Amino acid sequence: MTGELIKLVLTDLLFLVLAANAAIYYTHFWQLKEYRWDRMIDFLRTATGKKRLLTWVFWAKTVLATALIMVYATFYLNMMVSGASKGSFLTGFWAGFLPLVFLVALAETVDLLIRLFRRRLYRPEATAKAGLIVLLTMLAVISWPILHWHDLEIPTRTVAIKWSVVYLFAPWLNALIVLIFTPITLLSKSLILRRAKRKIMKIEELKVVAITGSYGKSSTKEFLSHLLSTRFNVIKTPGNTNTEIGVARLILRKLAPHHNVFIVEAGAYKMGEIKKIAEMISPQIAIITAVKDSHLSLFGSLENIKRGKFELVQGLKDYGVAIFNTDNEGSADLAQRARNLKLGKIVTFGVGEGASLTAEEIVESRDGVTFRIEGVQFSLPVAGKHNVYNFLAAVAAARELGLEMTEMAKLAASAKMREHTLSVLKPSESLVLLDDTYNANPDGVMAALDYLSLYEGWQKIIVFPGMLELGERATAEHARVVRRISEVCDQAIFISEDYRNVIEDTLKKTAFINYQYIIGNPQKLHKQLEQLAARGRTVILFISRGSEQVLRKLANQ
Repeated sequence: MTGELIKLVLTDLLFLVLAANAAIYYTHFWQLKEYRWDRMIDFLRTATGKKRLLTWVFWAKTVLATALIMVYATFYLNMMVSGASKGSFLTGFWAGFLPLVFLVALAETVDLLIRLFRRRLYRPEATAKAGLIVLLTMLAVISWPILHWHDLEIPTRTVAIKWSVVYLFAPWLNALIVLIFTPITLLSKSLILRRAKRKIMKIEELKVVAITGSYGKSSTKEFLSHLLSTRFNVIKTPGNTNTEIGVARLILRKLAPHHNVFIVEAGAYKMGEIKKIAEMISPQIAIITAVKDSHLSLFGSLENIKRGKFELVQGLKDYGVAIFNTDNEGSADLAQRARNLKLGKIVTFGVGEGASLTAEEIVESRDGVTFRIEGVQFSLPVAGKHNVYNFLAAVAAARELGLEMTEMAKLAASAKMREHTLSVLKPSESLVLLDDTYNANPDGVMAALDYLSLYEGWQKIIVFPGMLELGERATAEHARVVRRISEVCDQAIFISEDYRNVIEDTLKKTAFINYQYIIGNPQKLHKQLEQLAARGRTVILFISRGSEQVLRKLANQ
């Protein structure tokens, strides 16, 4: 009896650990993709998605689970037809099948221990939803096998069979629970949006400025908040909060009657999402920073992206002000469409001719960028000439709210970028780190490379993971960015398998040979960058997510 009990405990312990690992692991990636099936499916099309989720463990479980279903379905069908007994057949089946399941389970345990030793475990952020999904996945996995504990006379082999069934289906159980949560989440979201709309309507004097675009939203938001905060009590969406539910929760938790201006960053992955935000907040001013092919794979076409962004303009209050970047083709097109709406005013901005608000005499340096607007000199202490557009958008909106140009010129000198948007870190005199890990879109990467090129005489290195959700434009955009990398950089390190073929083909055409791939190994990446930096004055550009841990180490943070 004691030996049988030990076997039971060891069997339960093994599968409990693996059940917890599956629940935590898969929930992490669902959370990363905002529990959205469209984003998850798009993620699974990438090399990174396949490597993280479609692992050998997943395929081994799927193959065994499929075989299990087929065997049982075939056998019960035959039994219904012939009336045969099931006992001896299934006993023989499990005698061969159970060792295969244990082999996969033990191999997964070894893999888990290796990842634990290397500190490469994936776990979701501690939120109520993530915790509940993990808990329900665990309950779904253990509910059937754990029933044997009321009767210790059940043989270990029977317990192992019960565990085997739910173990093989663990990834699918997790996905099923996310699916079950979808209608519940939609209903809850609808109620929260209604409450937020009612609350914001009660604050009669509140001015609402909404910002959308394929890129530049967060920077424009930060610049506008900086300009307005000297005159108004400003509240803004924090960090990368730009979904309807994120905005609604901010309204319910923090928006108060003493606020004068509410600055909202509005993002979307498909049509209709910005419309919901606009209906909730009823903005008086709408800014379109730029319209490009970001999230093309989710929207389906550039025209759909345009229509999705234009929902913000269509949601303006009567006599509202729409602000467009006419140097961007997509935004300029929407400015033309806006002329058919009953708007109070249309403002355009750019650095070329034809815009109603223009920046001239632009001079970029490592310390920032200077320019003139309507004859007034501005000095903006942020990295990257592309930020002139973001600042222009903020100036256009601030002027509509009463600020004078000379007043804004003084405020520009103390403006700051949000973290991780081409932030400049200087851990030593001979090492500069450019933190552009907030996001990665083609034009943003090109702008970061332009800034990197200002470091003449320095060794220039880029750490690049590739760009996601570009749809049919992915190949062309990666080729364009990689050509620029070959022109600017002395060394390139790629940290993802995504679009490796097009990257390497482009590098061969440019005869750029100083590149390498370091994937899933932050320790090796850190060591390599330290060795390269030891050669002398070095500037390293970190693009998008995936290398933040190494960046912090190098920055001594």
